[in-house]
Amino acid sequence: MDKVTGYRRIIQNVLEEYAERMSRGNQVRILAVCDTTHDQYLLISLGWSNKRREHAIVFHAQIRQGQIIIEDDGTEEGIGNLLVEEGVADTDIRLAWASAAQAPQVEDEMSLVA
Repeated sequence: MDKVTGYRRIIQNVLEEYAERMSRGNQVRILAVCDTTHDQYLLISLGWSNKRREHAIVFHAQIRQGQIIIEDDGTEEGIGNLLVEEGVADTDIRLAWASAAQAPQVEDEMSLVA
């Protein structure tokens, strides 16, 4: 199994386990959304809390060029930490907000539109 295929499997398993654990006993569900065709991975909160509708992206990552780019992570544990525990090399995880040096190139961003 190549690295990207392995990372797809790991991130999908981690997100599904996290969503199941965080949804237990709560009115607001956490849903794992895994698009392995476009390599986009999200956790979404959905439901009602204190008579207010909740719908938000809790976590978003994508796989590009053999690396996992974490775009946003609103979890307490930090999904990146869970990915490393499951076998993702910490050198293959990039935090989009961490530094301009880690930011994807403009041409990479345009390829996502296609």
